Amino acid sequence: MTQAAFERGDWQAVIEAHLLESHDPAEWLRYGVALLLTIEPGPEQGRQQQQAALAFGHGVRDGASKEDVAEAQGEAVRSALREALQCFQPENTLP
Repeated sequence: MTQAAFERGDWQAVIEAHLLESHDPAEWLRYGVALLLTIEPGPEQGRQQQQAALAFGHGVRDGASKEDVAEAQGEAVRSALREALQCFQPENTLP
């Protein structure tokens, strides 16, 4: 379930479908990416960042390598950049 939602970029669905009892490292990494990509500025931002870090830690505990974590975090950065760049597409600019 979370793989399909992850591929669609439906971060909230990834978060909602994640089972905290999971021992699948890939699930934890997808959850961590989704948490990173849904962080909102404000007073809860620190807690949200901590939750994402804990998710990556769970992934490592369950077998993900440091390289796996780095790749997942890199995917989060690339996804955020794609989203940001879409804001600057000509059809999204004001006259």
